[in-house]
Amino acid sequence: MHGTSRTTLTAAVGAFALFTLAGCQPPPGDTGGRVDVTRTTPAERNDARVSTASLFEFSDQVAQQLAGDLSSVPELNDQYRATIVFGDIVNKTGIVSTNDFEAFRTRIRSKLMQSRGHVLKNVQFVENKARADDLIRRETGSSGDLLQEGTRQERAPLNADYTYFLNGNMYRVERGGSAVNTYLMNFELTNMKTGAIIWTNEPYEVKQAR
Repeated sequence: MHGTSRTTLTAAVGAFALFTLAGCQPPPGDTGGRVDVTRTTPAERNDARVSTASLFEFSDQVAQQLAGDLSSVPELNDQYRATIVFGDIVNKTGIVSTNDFEAFRTRIRSKLMQSRGHVLKNVQFVENKARADDLIRRETGSSGDLLQEGTRQERAPLNADYTYFLNGNMYRVERGGSAVNTYLMNFELTNMKTGAIIWTNEPYEVKQAR
């Protein structure tokens, strides 16, 4: 009898402690529908397009590898400072917007621009000139300078021998009526003058099933 009472009392004390502990916890806040950017949501699982989580992983891989390889690529370690222009994107997926790929290319650029030491010492990054000129025309209605004080000073011509384009490629292989999609994505540096590829990231492949 005493054993049963002791067991009941212990259980009651434990339950009270759990209730008290739970009562001390603040209620979870409303996230407003926000989730971690690398989390795949149920809606994305039913989407045939490459997931944003994969694009985040891909952009991180490219930025880390390029930053690490800059010191070992002979063409980028000559007597002249090399220039990398953010160039073309080849999108052969048929369903993924090129804007998505460009957004993550911008993320790669931001990570590289935040680098210190060798990355910014031996290499300068510039925006595609045609894109910059198009922005000026769209915002000002002319090709003149932003202050409207005459002809805008043209960018100094780039040395083709030491200028490289960072071009991106994205392909999709689908099976089962797009029920299964395999994406292949990569970036490569090509010489402005010769078109020779001097660097490419490790192959990035992701397979998604709906």
